[in-house]
Amino acid sequence: MRENSIKRLSVICLLLSVCMFVATAMTACSKKEAKEENSVKKSEKQEINLFIAASLTDSVGEIVKDFEAKNPNVKVVINADSSGKLKSQILEGFDCDIFLSASPKEVDELKGKGLIIDNSTKDLLENQLAVIAAKDYSGPVKGLENIKEAKSIALPYASVPAGFYARKALIHDKLINVQMKENATKDEEKAIIKAIEGKTISNDLGGVVISEKDNVSSALSAVAEKSTEVGFTYVSDAKRNDGVKIISEIGIDKTGKIKYPIAKIKSKKSNKDKEEIIEKLYKALISDNAKKVYAKYGFKTN
Repeated sequence: MRENSIKRLSVICLLLSVCMFVATAMTACSKKEAKEENSVKKSEKQEINLFIAASLTDSVGEIVKDFEAKNPNVKVVINADSSGKLKSQILEGFDCDIFLSASPKEVDELKGKGLIIDNSTKDLLENQLAVIAAKDYSGPVKGLENIKEAKSIALPYASVPAGFYARKALIHDKLINVQMKENATKDEEKAIIKAIEGKTISNDLGGVVISEKDNVSSALSAVAEKSTEVGFTYVSDAKRNDGVKIISEIGIDKTGKIKYPIAKIKSKKSNKDKEEIIEKLYKALISDNAKKVYAKYGFKTN
């Protein structure tokens, strides 16, 4: 009997030892998993989606690079394209936190849809339109006054701000025949200008080949690569490409002021931490240091 009791006691002790070992092991694993989970969370970067007009690619890229260096836990995802396309993407539900447009029109449309955060819209920059050619160009075109002598012109679509402003300049100098309604509203005038197609401009300029482009960067590339003789871009774009030169700057009396507004977009994936980072990036983009960068790339700052 005594021997059996001793055996039972030994078995119980063994089971208790095993249970204690398993419990200790599980606690260690739990701590390790928690530590690894915390490590993963710390390594994850908060993504901020920044939509910018294509003409801002270099200047904003420099500002963002500095911002990320100072905020290693943040990744700024830049989407650069024509302002009209970016506006459409936002309306379609693309996740955007900050929008820097090459025209107030796109921001106004988003505001009308209730997608802009109150009091976040600011006219940040101004630009100027230019006629450009390849760096070694020695042809006859000197500017709008004799642009009819060009064989081909790179021109952004009318839905792109630069293309819209170029059409306004051509109308101002009576180079294209467009009948504006008497007492037309600004919206009606915009609609008429946006409806002007490349083939209409070609006919009015005497058969010049008009190569319409999705954005100013595409127009710039076409001229730099000499696939078109001249083109319309912003002064800032011409200054960021060594392959082109400005033939003529177009006055704001012909285009109106070319404003670049910035605004914060109402995000679908917002939380307090993200909102704080968005505000931090927003302030960085409108800071005095940022304005020095914009000026370096040919923009006028407000």
